[in-house]
Amino acid sequence: MYDPPVHLYKTILMQRLIDAVTRGYVHHTSGAVPLARAQRLADKFARRYGVHTNSNQRAYAKRQGRANARLYLLAYDQSDELDWWLLATPGSGRVHDEERLHLAADRRHRIRIKDDYELVRAPRRKHHGGRHVWTWRMTRPCYERWRHRLIQACRMPSPRGITESLQSLRRVPGFSGTRQQAIELLRLAHREWRRRHGKIALPGGEIRLPYVERTADSTEQLSALLVENGLMQGGA
Repeated sequence: MYDPPVHLYKTILMQRLIDAVTRGYVHHTSGAVPLARAQRLADKFARRYGVHTNSNQRAYAKRQGRANARLYLLAYDQSDELDWWLLATPGSGRVHDEERLHLAADRRHRIRIKDDYELVRAPRRKHHGGRHVWTWRMTRPCYERWRHRLIQACRMPSPRGITESLQSLRRVPGFSGTRQQAIELLRLAHREWRRRHGKIALPGGEIRLPYVERTADSTEQLSALLVENGLMQGGA
């Protein structure tokens, strides 16, 4: 039985997906699985695609021209489902034969976190080297939802709505792509507030948008998660 780690925090999972794609795991597929069936899924991917192999085994497979695969799982509070991502490197193997994989660089099939964020390859600023890097950004629907929320909050006579919205905006994961979008949304809020309320300052004072920091893994083994949810007996 393969007992994979399950990520508990979305931002850390997003960092690990960037790590994987940067290291050559550029083919992907994803989905959601009920927690009660997650062990079956993990065992299937381990048996067929070797997602459980160690670094030495992966290095050997790469030298042989075979594909390596990795499985990433994310749990949400108060949810009986896990989101999963199966990533693979180029090469021969069952993962390419049996799964409908997409390239991470394909604009039509980017790696996504639900319908909120997508992984893109974007240019860095010249003083950071100017090369292209992988980063996360809001999807178009997510960005439009934010625009609508901020505009509607600015139209309210009470400042409570815009104050709460800006605090939520501050919690958007601070990757370079998402942070730039958050800055654009903050500028939109300032413009809309001035248009509606004149010289009255935007509530909440100066909003600082933090950068995401490199964070250690915070995971729980799938078996422990199943035990906590009454889906497996302890020690099974």
